[in-house]
Amino acid sequence: MNADDLIKDNNEKRKLLTEENLKVYEDLLLYIRLAHSKSEQETEELLTELLDHLLEAQAKGKSAKAVFGDNPKQYADEIIGEIPKMVTKERFGLFAYGLSMFFATVLVFSGIYRMLRYYVFQVGEAVSEVYVGTALITTIASIVIAWMFVFVVFQYFRWSCFRTINKVFEFFILWLGGMIPFALFFALLYFTPNVGRMIEIPVYLYFVAGVVLYLAAKWFQSRAKSSI
Repeated sequence: MNADDLIKDNNEKRKLLTEENLKVYEDLLLYIRLAHSKSEQETEELLTELLDHLLEAQAKGKSAKAVFGDNPKQYADEIIGEIPKMVTKERFGLFAYGLSMFFATVLVFSGIYRMLRYYVFQVGEAVSEVYVGTALITTIASIVIAWMFVFVVFQYFRWSCFRTINKVFEFFILWLGGMIPFALFFALLYFTPNVGRMIEIPVYLYFVAGVVLYLAAKWFQSRAKSSI
């Protein structure tokens, strides 16, 4: 089975676990899946193997603690060290997919917003003024901010595995984690000065470019999976 099929199979099999065993296994699953640069196929095969092992033990009346030990995080770290890294083609495909999908989302929603303003509410202009230098600066900075946000979120979720986190504290952390990049994006767009040559872009082209990037993202995703 490929990685997608293994994930679907895993989702169904997990329903057979007891509440206690499910909590331990899902922490293990999340911790391992968020490991950096590991082969998705190898990771999902390993997670399926661990789940089958746990289900067999559960049928014999054993708990997840008996299977994974008193320190499941240490157990997971040892396993992660044995998982092969992504091949270069897979890594590039996933990077290109994430980058294309990020800008596709931004452009599609920006295009819809601009078209609604002009064509429905008769506000604004049919074209927007874009300064090439400013666009380049904001694009590079946006990539850096988005990458840092994803990295911090992944690290937080890995840190939270195998811990009992206060729900109020977790909500505050996630809220803060979402507001900081939003504020940085807003500040970037608001305070970056106009630099370089100015060009005029029809508002509908934002939407068109977003759709093109979305299709490119799906292509990169399929290429990444075909390299596994």
